[in-house]
Amino acid sequence: KMDAEKYNRSIKLLCSTCAGSDFDVEEQEDRPRCISCGRVYTKEELQAENGEIIEAAMAEAKEEIARDLSNEMRNSLRKAFSGSKHIRFR
Repeated sequence: KMDAEKYNRSIKLLCSTCAGSDFDVEEQEDRPRCISCGRVYTKEELQAENGEIIEAAMAEAKEEIARDLSNEMRNSLRKAFSGSKHIRFR
């Protein structure tokens, strides 16, 4: 059985002004602020500015999930047909 927790990712977002990666979230406004330069973003702006980083992390996770799912299916089928003389797996 696949463990969904295995696929959790932490993505390091970068400030488009100074390339800093540490942000503080102002509680009242729920807006990330770059600790290095002080630039304030909306969550949508920060996500848009880091679209390539987010997409790359998602693509990596998708590949890992597909690979693990394929292995899981292969192992399940091997186990199900292990006693058969007519079905063989490579």
